[in-house]
Amino acid sequence: MTLVGGLFSMQAVAQLSTNPDKFLGNITTGWGSDMNANGFTFYKYWNQVTPENATKWSSVEGTRNSYNWTGADKAYNYAKKWQFPFKFHTLIWGSQFPGWVKNLSVEERYKAIVKWMDAVKKHYPNLEMIDVANEAVEGHQADTHYIKEALGGGGVTGYDWLIKAFEMAAERWPDAILIYNDFNTFQWNTDQFIDLVKTLRNAGAPIDAYGCQSHELTDCDVNTFKSAMTKIQSALKMPMYITEYDIATSDNTYQKQRYSEQIPLMWEASYCAGITLWGWFYGQTWTTDGNSGLIRDGQERPALTWLREYMASDKAKSAKSPFPGMKKEASVYVKPQSLNVSIDEPTSIEVRARLRTKTIDRVELYIKGKLFATMTEAPYTVEYTPDKKGAASLRAVVYDTEGNKYERLSSITVLGARSPYKGVIALPGTLQFENFDAGGEGLTWHDSDATDEGGTKYRTDNGGVDIVTGNSGYAIGYTANGEWLEYTVDVTQAGKYEYQAVVASGNSGAGFTVSVRKDEETKTLCSVSIPQTDNSQWQTYKSVKGKCLFPLEQGQQVLRVTIDGPYGNLDKMTFTCTEPDAIVPVTTYSPYVSRPYYDLQGHRIKDMPTKRVYILNGKKHLK
Repeated sequence: MTLVGGLFSMQAVAQLSTNPDKFLGNITTGWGSDMNANGFTFYKYWNQVTPENATKWSSVEGTRNSYNWTGADKAYNYAKKWQFPFKFHTLIWGSQFPGWVKNLSVEERYKAIVKWMDAVKKHYPNLEMIDVANEAVEGHQADTHYIKEALGGGGVTGYDWLIKAFEMAAERWPDAILIYNDFNTFQWNTDQFIDLVKTLRNAGAPIDAYGCQSHELTDCDVNTFKSAMTKIQSALKMPMYITEYDIATSDNTYQKQRYSEQIPLMWEASYCAGITLWGWFYGQTWTTDGNSGLIRDGQERPALTWLREYMASDKAKSAKSPFPGMKKEASVYVKPQSLNVSIDEPTSIEVRARLRTKTIDRVELYIKGKLFATMTEAPYTVEYTPDKKGAASLRAVVYDTEGNKYERLSSITVLGARSPYKGVIALPGTLQFENFDAGGEGLTWHDSDATDEGGTKYRTDNGGVDIVTGNSGYAIGYTANGEWLEYTVDVTQAGKYEYQAVVASGNSGAGFTVSVRKDEETKTLCSVSIPQTDNSQWQTYKSVKGKCLFPLEQGQQVLRVTIDGPYGNLDKMTFTCTEPDAIVPVTTYSPYVSRPYYDLQGHRIKDMPTKRVYILNGKKHLK
């Protein structure tokens, strides 16, 4: 081999795959060993490497501020030596993060995540492929909340924290292929997986591909598998990686059957960018007795023999990939101002476009299949006013100066205009939780399903929001994490506030957070923990009191109630002003008004006719 410009130049080696655009990879043996084990050499079989554990946060920074890159470096340097892709697995995950993270406050956890990503960036500044987030579908990892809270929670989209993670990754590695990875989505939680990835895509997060781990496909028949793969891609229309494939069985014939059924479907799909097997030596994989291994007692199992023969076929050699040369040329993301917008109200749509080696000529944006705008200079932003309810598809097409094009899809939902359900709620005053704003799912409320389990028929526009009877009236019930409701309020008295929430729960752990949005700024007003008011019964209501975290400003604004602890019933919430802002009556010299009011800083307390006089710093001013 000859060293040229700091890189090794060598003849091609006899990996199973010779397709120049997609890889057939594997994981490191053990903790990043020299990759030569049991008489077999890694690069003679595989042309991509993912460390099984060595790049996980807990492996690198198990002790705070002490970093161990040894195993990761062995795999990384091996990939660089043999000139094939290395994937970093994974930046954030609700498992295998350092135990000391759990002892930190939310703010400290965020700083720790930032520091972790910065450390990875410093050590590996030119990563080409990253599992940004792993197994974040609800219920997949019990400790996900530690990461979710630190990155801002579900927010408006339900996945704001994941959007944040991808934004952080893109800031550090703009040319890397950024992937969301989750386990056997071909058999379990398929719809939840689609919803998560589609939300990230539609919101404009810099996600470039989705990863399907493909563990435990041993009992997945070919028709079920094909149907699921087609369903996922039809919904997402994005590049796919098969990230952790294995067929766990000691039966050689059965393993070969599954390989021969499933691998061609994956490999020959033009949207599949590569396949990574999860281990290759029998007895040394994560499955029962390591029975997914492909080399057993020093011999290739029939599945591996078949794989070698298949990879030598013309179909395998010529299969197309969404990433020619196994690298990302274009970063194209469509970022609407909001995923849910009101009819007849203008909204902005931005196409974020960047090419790694080429030059952008123009950017076209299509809305509902029709060309809406052609843009030649950044920022590529337009204003769109929807005139019909329903889904509005978005498609950005980026052309480079050589005539190549790169596409990205997104979508927004157009809903009816927001309106207070029974009028604007005045504060000081009482907010009845069942009287959330009319508008629609994703605009004025979000529920985890479309079924109203309350059955009260109090409202006909509530979709899946569960309204129950309780406390001699109505309440919100059957709450689940991430659900939210919004209310238009008018603060008639600025100042410091206290609250009293009337709530019930038949178990512990229920709660919600109230945030306030005004002039596009959102802040957490208070967090309310709901006590267990009865034993598995939800008819005993009690009051919970507390102080708001900051003074409320005068004027109309939106309150959002977000469930962050499930199974609580929410009846009403009374806000009382305990320390009003001072009001100064001012003598007027204008015939148009008689008593305008301003605070001590000269800010207008309430709307007045156009001409009036106020006093600021001892001087009269005409408005």
